[in-house]
Amino acid sequence: MRSKWWAVPALIIMLVLIAAAFMIGAWRGFASDRAQVQMALTSLDTVFDSRAEMGNNLLLVARRHVGAEDPLVKAVQSDVAALSSGAPLMDKAAANERLTQDADNLLNRLESMDSVQADARDRGYVTGLLPRGLEQSAQWADAGKYKKAAIEFNERLNNQLRGRAAKFLGMREMELFALSGDGL
Repeated sequence: MRSKWWAVPALIIMLVLIAAAFMIGAWRGFASDRAQVQMALTSLDTVFDSRAEMGNNLLLVARRHVGAEDPLVKAVQSDVAALSSGAPLMDKAAANERLTQDADNLLNRLESMDSVQADARDRGYVTGLLPRGLEQSAQWADAGKYKKAAIEFNERLNNQLRGRAAKFLGMREMELFALSGDGL
């Protein structure tokens, strides 16, 4: 008779321990997955830093020829500030797209200016170094890699039992953003 009395509490304790092990395993597994997605985000931050650096170089040349109060200079300055800030990823992605357009407009304007054409150093920057640097830093391979990893992580988090358990314990989705032409 004694063995029957202990069977029910033992079964309950065993079920509680199994549930706790499942929850802890789910959390740890998704924490590891999230860390890998976070590494892709770090790579994306490096791209944003590179873009901001190229934008600052463009601003140095532009201020010598059109001045700091020019609307295009102010637009590029605003884009660079947004890329360098601690803004949300969506805001940085939007600033990056604006920088592409604003920098191109400013470069075209500078290239047509007589003062730039007369200065060999600035002409080299405006016609060669800065456009190539901006184009190279605009490569979005890392952004695409992060976005794909974040979408996959979020889908697993929302669609798997382990994911729902991790979400119940506080695991958050990764932040997404839209690239030009995306429907996100």
